[in-house]
Amino acid sequence: MDNLKKVQDYWNLRSHGFSDAINEELDSEQGKKWTELFETVFIERPLHILDDGAGAGFFTMLLASLGHKVTGIDYSDKMVGYVNENLARRGLKAEVLQMDAQDLKFSDASFDAVVQRNVMWNLDHPEKAYSEIFRVLKPGGILLIDDGNHYLSAHDEEYAKEAEARKAEIEELRKKEAVTPGSHYMHNPENVDFTIIEKIAVTQPLSSRRRPQWDLDVMIRLGFRKFDVKVDGTPLPHHFRIIAEKPE
Repeated sequence: MDNLKKVQDYWNLRSHGFSDAINEELDSEQGKKWTELFETVFIERPLHILDDGAGAGFFTMLLASLGHKVTGIDYSDKMVGYVNENLARRGLKAEVLQMDAQDLKFSDASFDAVVQRNVMWNLDHPEKAYSEIFRVLKPGGILLIDDGNHYLSAHDEEYAKEAEARKAEIEELRKKEAVTPGSHYMHNPENVDFTIIEKIAVTQPLSSRRRPQWDLDVMIRLGFRKFDVKVDGTPLPHHFRIIAEKPE
């Protein structure tokens, strides 16, 4: 059974706190690092860029501030509302639409680039989402995806053993994360129970797949080329970023 509606309901609940967190992150050192990366990856301006699963607009605002034409989509209608509020507050403009990343309502070859952060793990049909990205990209277009193996320890014995062995270290990292700019633990005025999404997430297909290998296999099969992959995590991959190109 698809969890799309459950995921939408959760992110609607989290929208206020999520918006506060990404606004703080945007003005932090992390926001500067993303700005530097985008300036390196997206050299020509303005490009038409799709923020695929925009959340409250972190990438949308950042790319708009760099002079790009941005279209942001998210399935959470309340997140869409916060993107528009955040853009207006910062004097920025972008098109923002309520839409399912697994069923994009755009014509083929509509965008010069697609960006996505921590979205694919939410989805019932991630391979379909990748197919949609490939379809709407122009030949020569660039995909940048940032994601991770967020719940793999619930399904993978090796990851579960690593999590158990690093329990104390992980707890210290969580404490550190809880006081860093943009931390979602610091921004939860709705007092939403975070375990709601954890229980949903472990039933989603990507929570039992080793990434980024799964992603790369799908992307190669679709036809993406010229990969630049960055993986973080010791000894097992946890967080990753992939930049890939649709051939001319």
